[in-house]
Amino acid sequence: MRIRKKAAILGTSFLVGGFLFIYLLLEEPQPNLDGAPQVQKADFGNLEQKLKNLESDLEQNANIISDLKVAVKNIVSANKKNKIKTGEVHVNKTLASVNRLDGVFAQTQPSTCDIQMEKVYDKLEFDNPDGGVWKQGWDINYKEDQWDNDPLQVFIVPHSHNDPGWIKTFESYYKDQTNKILSMMVKKLVEFPTMKFIWAEISYLSLWWAEQNPEVRSTVHRLLEEERLEIVTGGWVMPDEASTHYTAMLEQLIHGHEWCHQNLQGYQPNSGWSIDPFGMSPTMSYILKRAGLDNMLIQRTHYSVKKKLAKDKNLEFNWRQHWDHNSTSDMFCHMMPFYSYDVPHTCGPDPKICCQFDFLRLPGSRASCPWNVPPRKISAENVESRSLMLLDQYRKKSTLYRSNVVLIPLGDDFRWDGEKEWNDQYTNYQMIIDHVNSNPRLNAKIQWGTLTDYFKAVRAKSLAKTGDETRMFPTLSGDFFTYADRDDHYWSGYFTSRPFWKSMNRILEHYLRGAEILFSLSWAEMEYIGSDKTDLAKECIAKLVYARQSLGLFQHHDGITGTAKDHVVLDYGQKMLLSIKAMQFVIQQSTNFLLTTKKPNYTPRTDTAYFDLDDLRSESWSIPKKTVIDVDNAGGLSRLVIYNSQARKRQEMVTVRVSSHNIKVYMMSKIEDEYQDGGREEEEEVELPCQISPVFIKDGEISNSEYELTFLANVPALALETYFLRGVGTEESRVEELSVPTVRIINSDKEPYQIAPFSSVTLMKPEPFTLANTYLKAKFGSTGLLEGLTNLDTGETTPTRLQFIKYGARSQGERSGAYLFLPDGPGSVVQFQDPVIRIVQGKLMSYVEVVSAWLTHRVFLLNSPGVDGTGLSIQNDIDLTSRRMDNSEISMRFTSGIDSKDIFYTDLNGFQMIRRKHYSKLPLQANWYPVATLMYIQDEKNRLSLVSRSPLGGSSLNSGELEIMLDRRLAQDDNRGLFQGVQDNKVTRHQFFLVLEKQVEGCIEEPEGPASYPSLLVLSIRHSILNPFFRLIYLSGNGNSLSTKYTAVHKDLDCDIHLINLRTMTFNTYSPTPSDKSALIIHRQGFNSCYKPVGLTCQTSGGKVSLDEMFPTLYSSSVNQVSLSLMYEGMKMEKAFTVSIQPMEMYSFILSR
Repeated sequence: MRIRKKAAILGTSFLVGGFLFIYLLLEEPQPNLDGAPQVQKADFGNLEQKLKNLESDLEQNANIISDLKVAVKNIVSANKKNKIKTGEVHVNKTLASVNRLDGVFAQTQPSTCDIQMEKVYDKLEFDNPDGGVWKQGWDINYKEDQWDNDPLQVFIVPHSHNDPGWIKTFESYYKDQTNKILSMMVKKLVEFPTMKFIWAEISYLSLWWAEQNPEVRSTVHRLLEEERLEIVTGGWVMPDEASTHYTAMLEQLIHGHEWCHQNLQGYQPNSGWSIDPFGMSPTMSYILKRAGLDNMLIQRTHYSVKKKLAKDKNLEFNWRQHWDHNSTSDMFCHMMPFYSYDVPHTCGPDPKICCQFDFLRLPGSRASCPWNVPPRKISAENVESRSLMLLDQYRKKSTLYRSNVVLIPLGDDFRWDGEKEWNDQYTNYQMIIDHVNSNPRLNAKIQWGTLTDYFKAVRAKSLAKTGDETRMFPTLSGDFFTYADRDDHYWSGYFTSRPFWKSMNRILEHYLRGAEILFSLSWAEMEYIGSDKTDLAKECIAKLVYARQSLGLFQHHDGITGTAKDHVVLDYGQKMLLSIKAMQFVIQQSTNFLLTTKKPNYTPRTDTAYFDLDDLRSESWSIPKKTVIDVDNAGGLSRLVIYNSQARKRQEMVTVRVSSHNIKVYMMSKIEDEYQDGGREEEEEVELPCQISPVFIKDGEISNSEYELTFLANVPALALETYFLRGVGTEESRVEELSVPTVRIINSDKEPYQIAPFSSVTLMKPEPFTLANTYLKAKFGSTGLLEGLTNLDTGETTPTRLQFIKYGARSQGERSGAYLFLPDGPGSVVQFQDPVIRIVQGKLMSYVEVVSAWLTHRVFLLNSPGVDGTGLSIQNDIDLTSRRMDNSEISMRFTSGIDSKDIFYTDLNGFQMIRRKHYSKLPLQANWYPVATLMYIQDEKNRLSLVSRSPLGGSSLNSGELEIMLDRRLAQDDNRGLFQGVQDNKVTRHQFFLVLEKQVEGCIEEPEGPASYPSLLVLSIRHSILNPFFRLIYLSGNGNSLSTKYTAVHKDLDCDIHLINLRTMTFNTYSPTPSDKSALIIHRQGFNSCYKPVGLTCQTSGGKVSLDEMFPTLYSSSVNQVSLSLMYEGMKMEKAFTVSIQPMEMYSFILSR
């Protein structure tokens, strides 16, 4: 006998309310991470146990409510049995619950800085007058006596910039050059006891270290302890800062710092060194600051910006995040003033003189000076004159800064690789050093130094003058894009170059993150059940380490940028492909373990593929193929496991390929029957609405062996959920929940063969049409391209015209290449001649496909209650592989009715948004900026956002426009050292999501300034497109030993808190074994609350996170907060305590099994 619905829910509600009242009475104030005292377990043991008991009771009652709801649903469904389903699929719209106070951060004016880069751009004329010997500056003069009372301090810092791939592959560079540089470094630092050296790239150091004997390693340890050798930044590479995503930037830094900790006796880098990335992002400044570094140095910024800051003596500044409400993000930064980081451009303003002090270029050496005045060996006869000549340059350079301390980098690409160079540089410079230091009348002291030596001296000057180590210097906010090194040569081309590999990089990021989280959960579960599967764990962690290194390597500023030689790009791609396959192994092995019902007795088989991840890649440069799930046999059953790697429940549409159109989709729901003996659980099938859609094959025919199956998946946080696909025989009744779309084709004179169930394909002449779902209606023109969007809640229509634009390349002078975008004028609209247009319109999914010679464009509307139903999903397959497309650059442009004027917004590394202005005083190419994941325009009523899965270049050249570059094919080099064009294009699939949001009336808008924030909806869409569901097709037998679901999360993270990673740490990089510690890294995202958070079922609660509620059964009760890259330990706390995370901040915690 069933309990009546009303009485059951009322009674249970009173019970839950009672428990909740007691719980609130016992709840203690929660610590804030910014200033919490260390917690002692003994002090709170009793209270903690009471809370856990109450939480357990609450959970049991929540399960009772859930069971009752299922029971009621079964009663209702029983009454509907055998009735034919009619009408459209109903979608229950959802809305996040947002704490009003959580919107205040975005509505509050950030702190004021002395220098705001947007205002600098407003005032700069961007002219380029000839400055004399310093072409982009001016003639520098100084007073001879200005150092009389405070002598000049000079730090000569030897360095070697080693690209992990560019003209040669990573391994080739190492074999030919880098191993010699590192070996010579150790030998000569021992031989020259006053000399010092800095090194940046841990990827190379790791290769070299593996080959060294204990004696050499011990010498390196001693040099580090003596501070004669310094590791700067300590990242795996020196990453690009335009196309990289902040999670990948952080991962390569964590891996580098982890390597230093394991191999260099816990060494902790203190200063950042970024001399070659093509433009600088404050995201890197933030990451380094939160990692625990104190200083940083940058080089490649616009020459006009350098000149302006130099004029005002503002080349050293405290770099503050433009959203920071105080000064906690301030990072002390040094900007190099001249054209390059090579020797001719680092000693002072005159490269002709500076080149004469690069003693690698002595007559008869492998290099020479372009100014035709070679260096001279220093002797007793010329040391006075040569010292004065060099000291003059040092003095002139020092006048550009506020202190009398001057930094002189001494190096270049792959320098210091031979004994002769070391000897010549050291002996000649040492004679100058000795001469200057022994003559007090010169009022200067020169010394070999490291980067941190220099920063210590500068900080000491500020401390003496102001009482604070950095108060002498201004605060600055903003970024340094787009970079120009001379004339109108803007480096906005590389934002898009080689987009196929940029896209593959994001796919590897997705795989690595998903594998890290799932393996960490598996490793924790093994501890929980008391049975480590050691062989499986070792193999998985080895593959994870390989993928970390491959991903880290590609973040290099000639990797993800698309600015390496063709064969080097293929080498990067092959490493990424092997890493993706390795992550597929980790995911499918971990999934099989987590779903196993008897885990203690489980015996892993690492030679068995338990699951197919529905992502077959035959070559690194191929678009992946979907697996066709065989359901041809009536009654044949296939398991499809959906893995949600996000820490929140998601409800989104899933589409897979199947072999039959006669199919049903269901999941198993457990119902506890309390009236059976022992409260035995029973499982019932819950059939799901699904749609079968056609697969178009060669010549536009419809396949009779492959079909697209779409259904709504509802998956808890960090969970595995099984869906069953069963073929249905013809003798069975029709599948009630299965729907078939209508199919229309435009501009085709050939009707496809009639394939069941698509028996009525309609051929049409070109005419406008519309597609709609629950949230919006999209209008398309007769060409099949988008023309307008209608918000179905308000009925308002916004013109939104989609076009493809083609740019050409200049025919004379400097021309577009891998780095530079130098168009021959405004782009022209591409006119497609009678493209084939396919319109598939269904209850769950509708789409339009436009097919031309070099572009296949698709727009999807999903009838989903989740975020994937709130806008348009856009997919472009672009093919510029033909030489006929030489010197073509193709973009996608949206022209809307939004009155955005000259303002638009782009993201920086997926971490933060920044306001951009279209400047008419700048050339077209200067108004393009990196779009790592997101750009938008807005007016007082609406915001139009475009989310991109791949990093690309973007702009808004006119009011109401959003434009994003898709691909570029260039037939020539652009004279930046690559010595080739970009003609190795691959067919590339781009994925975008377009969403139009209406601003809530009366909402407090963001304050005027460069800071801006996405809506909660767009943040969720971005997470969805960057980290989509994993689809795992079961391969091994019937799966009777597997559970249908797994989840370790008791309480989801809030809407505005993102789980960056759950990453198992290792004991040894070279023979990796998993440690008992895992790093949990989370990010509280700032958001604009003036737009409805539709499609979401989560909440916000002031940034509160309880790790105990998140993982109630996994991990020990003790947690360590650590610096962002795990380099420094912070406070210890109990897992049961709730922590408060500040908006925009990232936090790292160490969890122990």
